[in-house]
Amino acid sequence: MDNQLNSSILSQLNTKDAKLLHDLTDKLTSCGVGKFVNLPQIVVVGEQSVGKSSVLEAISHVRFPVKANVCTRVATELVLRRAPVSRINVSVRFDDKSKPPKTFQQTNFSQDDLPIIIDEAKSSMMPEADRDFSKDILRLEIEDKDMYPLTLVDLPGIFHNETEGQSLVGRERVEQLVASYIEQKNSIILAVISGNVDLASHSILPMIRKYDPQGERTLGVITKPDLAPPGLSHEGTYLQLARNEEDSNRLKLGWHVLRNRAEDEAELEQRDAKEEVFFARTAWSSLPPSDRGIKALREKLSNLLYGHIRTKLPTIISDIETKLQQREAEHRRLGKARSEIADMRSFLIDIAEEFRRLARDGIDGRYNDPFFRKADSGQRKLRAELRNFNRALDCIMKIKGSSRRIIEEDDTDTSSEDDFPEYLQSFLERYPYDFPDPEDVTREKFNEEVQVEAASNQGRELPGMPNQGLIMHLFQEQAAPWESIARFHINRVTLVAKAFVDELFQHIIGPPENNATTEAILSTQVDEFFQKKEGLLEDKLAELLRPYQQGYALPLDSEFRRLETSRVVNHLLDKIQDMADAGDLENVTRQKLEDNLADLSGHGGSEFGTDKVIDMMENYYQLSRGTFTDNIITLGIESVLICDIPDILTPKSVNKMSEDELRMLAQESPVATARRDQLNHEIEALKSGLAQCRRYKQRQVTAVRATTQAAIAEADGASESSSAVRLAQQEAVPPLVPARTNSSMERIEVSQAAASVQLNGRVVSLPILQTPSGSGSGDEPPRWMTPTSSESDVPEHSGWSKSLFPGRKIAIPKSRRRPSRSPSVEDSLPPT
Repeated sequence: MDNQLNSSILSQLNTKDAKLLHDLTDKLTSCGVGKFVNLPQIVVVGEQSVGKSSVLEAISHVRFPVKANVCTRVATELVLRRAPVSRINVSVRFDDKSKPPKTFQQTNFSQDDLPIIIDEAKSSMMPEADRDFSKDILRLEIEDKDMYPLTLVDLPGIFHNETEGQSLVGRERVEQLVASYIEQKNSIILAVISGNVDLASHSILPMIRKYDPQGERTLGVITKPDLAPPGLSHEGTYLQLARNEEDSNRLKLGWHVLRNRAEDEAELEQRDAKEEVFFARTAWSSLPPSDRGIKALREKLSNLLYGHIRTKLPTIISDIETKLQQREAEHRRLGKARSEIADMRSFLIDIAEEFRRLARDGIDGRYNDPFFRKADSGQRKLRAELRNFNRALDCIMKIKGSSRRIIEEDDTDTSSEDDFPEYLQSFLERYPYDFPDPEDVTREKFNEEVQVEAASNQGRELPGMPNQGLIMHLFQEQAAPWESIARFHINRVTLVAKAFVDELFQHIIGPPENNATTEAILSTQVDEFFQKKEGLLEDKLAELLRPYQQGYALPLDSEFRRLETSRVVNHLLDKIQDMADAGDLENVTRQKLEDNLADLSGHGGSEFGTDKVIDMMENYYQLSRGTFTDNIITLGIESVLICDIPDILTPKSVNKMSEDELRMLAQESPVATARRDQLNHEIEALKSGLAQCRRYKQRQVTAVRATTQAAIAEADGASESSSAVRLAQQEAVPPLVPARTNSSMERIEVSQAAASVQLNGRVVSLPILQTPSGSGSGDEPPRWMTPTSSESDVPEHSGWSKSLFPGRKIAIPKSRRRPSRSPSVEDSLPPT
């Protein structure tokens, strides 16, 4: 058989209206866009031995090997396109991305050559003895001068049991392959099932519902109806299914019935003739002609493809634009080819300038760059993170910064004095500060412990006076958690800052696994910077702790006295309140007040003045805690670490680098060179594809409408009228011009220029028309105005605007004629 492919059969897949859109998909495929964007295609899926390849063969009249060979063990993409010379390109896209595609090409071929060509490709895809299914993809691109573009995909059949020729591993591989195709939103799914077995046994149907739950892009195909015993339940069930009346498997695209070619039917034309006879003489003749037979299926696919391509065109354009932006961004990160030292230095200077700019933006809280606007960019907003860390440190120091929490005897609340603010809850879930709560101790019990310690540490102080060393000793015990909290906080902030810098360099240059420059900068410049800063921060922490640990950090007199006075006043007010609550205010005497003041000022109470010792220690702790927290934030983290982050890599430091340093950081690897070449090819293909899509995309004409105060005022006055209500219910109202004619229905040319007014929240267009005085009288129009008036017919000094006429014709009934005046809103309504 030497005749070429029968393109007259394929022409049934392309109506005249659909030809342009099919040409578009062919051009997108030709320029390589299909490698990056999922283009509309027909995917044939089903279980083994249901006749998928036969359906594909019947649709295209391309002779597929339908026995158990390579076409059923790999995904086979059939791409048909128009070309001046008959040619077949057979390529194998390997699942192993490191292996380049393998291509076989033959010109002036016949259909008898196809099995031989496929067998040649088979040897490169899998060993002869391999019983599994290949993840590689066989692609057949068939070109002919009369060919119409079409993409069909035949996938391996789903199977359930392990046999000598196929394993359970192969079953999983087939299911993954089928899922990867049918999950693509741009694919039309041909779900092929055989009509000679139980409907419930077809496992492909629930699999399709998983990816197309509404059945919006699935067309069911029932094969082998001639093998179903007539009159039995199988036939009745499948007839109901073919009518799309089976509730569990109802599809919006419906079902179609085909009779497969028998093995003794050598010619495809013979298959089509026997199919027509079968459907005419059996119970299947009750189906509508549009739902049975290969000719009807070709027409149905033509309509489906046309509508699908037209619907998906905006999505395809969006996908191409996204892929193009991604590749252009990666190309910018790779920079220009750099084989010379000057190129390397220039490349690093560009990186350094961009890094300094974005690092300063992050530190200063300016988040306008796209780097900060990604969905998961919370950690990239460094200043926001630092401020939350500062708040967290302040709260932790207040709540968990002391060894003991001194409570009054009648205080039944044993919870923490302060709760974490609600806005910090989620932050502390991401960065937990796991420190123990202070030990609760009553003032009376703590006073007893302090008295024991005071007795064993007496000095030469006067009786009743506190031991100054005892106060400092108690303070140091109380502030013992500070060091561990501060060190943990510094380490955590350092880690977040380092993650910010790493993300910033990856954003500018690219991920380290794909870019040697990123890896070199991170491992040398960044790691060295943070290693040095960690040592300096440890030294700074020791410096800030030293005054408290060695006992020479004295508070300011005024602040300390203020706290002491406030404590005495508050305690005295508490005593008076207690007397008032007990109804004992009448018995308050000067002596009682003096006794209370003596106790509060430390002149009463214990022999060692321990009450005053405890109060002074608490005052000293409260003042020192705030100062220490501020110092950790300002003198430690900000001054030592954060302020120097933009200096990790600067143009000045790049200019001072030696040639060896430049080569280490910026020399381009062969992988980067190959990747740039690949990106250049992909960007060119995507740009070409985008240009093709934009040529076929329908564009609406941009119109700017004038707004006049007169039209707005007139519309406002009519907004409550019944005509305005009717107008709001119209989908679109053409602007009407009152024409004074004698006929019951005339047509004149009407301007498209109109005033826009708003009625009940809806924009309505009104013509800008002022009827000039003296242009006509009564019901008579000017002599020059006829149903065929054009711009050239308007007299120069008639007072009529010439712009009224170069527009569309609108029918105006005689009953809607108006006297000479401006049109009202009611004029714009259709006749009732």
